[in-house]
Amino acid sequence: MTKKLLSLLFCLGFAAGKLYAVQLQECEVRGVKPSDKISTLELNPAMTVIDDSAGTSVTSMTLKYYYSFSNMFTIGTEVPFSRYESKENSENGLGDILLSASAVKRFGKLAFGATGEFTLPSATHDEIGIGKWQFSPSVYTEYEIVPQVFFAAGYKHYVSIAGPSSRDDINLGRIRAVAAYLSPHGWWALFDPKYYIDFHNDNAGEFIIEVETGIMLFDEMSMYLKPGWHAGGNRRSMDWSISFGVKLLSV
Repeated sequence: MTKKLLSLLFCLGFAAGKLYAVQLQECEVRGVKPSDKISTLELNPAMTVIDDSAGTSVTSMTLKYYYSFSNMFTIGTEVPFSRYESKENSENGLGDILLSASAVKRFGKLAFGATGEFTLPSATHDEIGIGKWQFSPSVYTEYEIVPQVFFAAGYKHYVSIAGPSSRDDINLGRIRAVAAYLSPHGWWALFDPKYYIDFHNDNAGEFIIEVETGIMLFDEMSMYLKPGWHAGGNRRSMDWSISFGVKLLSV
């Protein structure tokens, strides 16, 4: 696991070094606020270490596409290709495909949004999918404190609606808060804590913290790095994670 992390960090560090070696033009930060309705195409490699001591992890490459009809409505899909690894076995294949539709309404500096997501049990192996048809509705509110700072908070519920009885039912809630600074020089920093409540398993809770930093490469292109870790709670879905993304905007 350590070798895998060092290799990943080396590749990301090398890419970042090459990027900062050139002169980047200053661009307005776009596509970071939850209320931003911009068509995006994203390539998102990520690694989630489920149990570091046991060497259990899932590495994925997810292709995401979101299309905005207007500044109010967006539909999208996410298609992951994943690899599960443990000391006993490993599996590769297609993960669970996600379909999404969302809407937002703005009132000056305040915005309210809602999203509905369907997760399809398309995974080719049990280890890289939940094995259930899942519906995940969510709502959020966002407030722009000043043009460079915003705060958002919301609730999302995950519930399985069909699927084989041999796989675990899902009844999970997530409370999320986001605080971010958007620099006028084309970069951003974001603090993203989440609290999960597993209603199916004695209301077990888990606190996960993620932080994100990113930069606009051009007016229509950005990239980000987002590490996360288990920060507390008697539920434990992972030890830590790291995610990297490159986005094309207004596609």
